[in-house]
Amino acid sequence: MARIDLDVPFSQKDEAKSLGARWDPQAKVWYIPDGAEVGPLARWLPIPDDIELEHEPEFCVRSPYYYVMESVSDCWKCKALTRVFSFKLPEEHEDFQYFEDEEEEFALTRNLGEWQSYGLRSTVSNVHNLSPRVVKKIRRFTECFKLAYSKTAGARYFMNHCQHCGAKLGDFFMHSEPGGAFFPTSPAQANKMTLFSINERFDANCGLGYASDDFMEYMQIVDK
Repeated sequence: MARIDLDVPFSQKDEAKSLGARWDPQAKVWYIPDGAEVGPLARWLPIPDDIELEHEPEFCVRSPYYYVMESVSDCWKCKALTRVFSFKLPEEHEDFQYFEDEEEEFALTRNLGEWQSYGLRSTVSNVHNLSPRVVKKIRRFTECFKLAYSKTAGARYFMNHCQHCGAKLGDFFMHSEPGGAFFPTSPAQANKMTLFSINERFDANCGLGYASDDFMEYMQIVDK
């Protein structure tokens, strides 16, 4: 593996040395010698000049506007049909991807990355965090989309609850199973779904789902 040079300010040279860095007097640069751990010295790794990296943001998914998506699903507990909600993002949405230096076989540990857009529409699932503005907006549609703990996922996230009995309705079957509430497989199924267009910014920490055909053109779109 090629030698890894560091960007160490003069005022921090003693700390870098104590953590394993070595000084090259000819090149006048600190470096990581073979066999030393990269992790403790990661803060001094140089940032590549050819890409613009930034620190991890509060929310790793963003969009200039979005849709509140309404569908229906069977409740596993009371067997009744209940309204369920999610979000759909337009082609302009972006997600924050962490930067990894594959050539040097280590990942930067400073939470640096860049925003990427794939030019595709996406559905949103496993929402662990929402901006207050989006939370306020979804509350106008339902009180049954709220934070709850999922044993299957082993974490808390915003999930639907049955409007009749209050049972928790996890995301997996509605988002990942063909024919699920948010995974239409035909124009007829998509036609039963409603998209409420929200002309406000969307920010969240969540999962993104892409489909080769999302049948959005058959959904009922309403300006809100």
